[in-house]
Amino acid sequence: MQSPQLDVADKRISSPVYITRHKTDDQVPDHQFQFFAGDNNQTENLRQELFSFGEKLRRQIENSPFYWKGFGLLRYASDEMLFEPDEIRLEALQPMSAERVLRKNVQHNVLVGDQEMTSGQVTEVLGKVEDKKPWSIIIGWALLAVAAIAIVIYLYIKDFQTTSTGLGTW
Repeated sequence: MQSPQLDVADKRISSPVYITRHKTDDQVPDHQFQFFAGDNNQTENLRQELFSFGEKLRRQIENSPFYWKGFGLLRYASDEMLFEPDEIRLEALQPMSAERVLRKNVQHNVLVGDQEMTSGQVTEVLGKVEDKKPWSIIIGWALLAVAAIAIVIYLYIKDFQTTSTGLGTW
């Protein structure tokens, strides 16, 4: 099955399509023979029957194409068996138009942590911008600036001498 496809340009959603594939290898896995044989150990008989059926079908297809309704056409061309699959379309699953729908002021419930809120409440809570900085940080920066200015003024009054700091000379 090929999943539904969205065609944005044409604004259509195509329905799922069932695809049949043809494998050209001759091998049938042993587990399939064992499944159909069951407990009777008749796998070799099943192999022979399948081989003879395949040979009969091949001879028939060499003479004229074989059409299997709902499956496809088997025909022989250039010493090779070709398979042309039928499209398996269901009437109930037809392509449909896909228009974008935008709704304004739609409210729905949203789980935030362990609280259930409406989408409007979540938008309101997340929309708040907190520009307020704590007063303690502002006061700290202001005190630092005042202290730096006071040190510069003190050094200016004392003519920027090294002894004005109170350390003396070494």
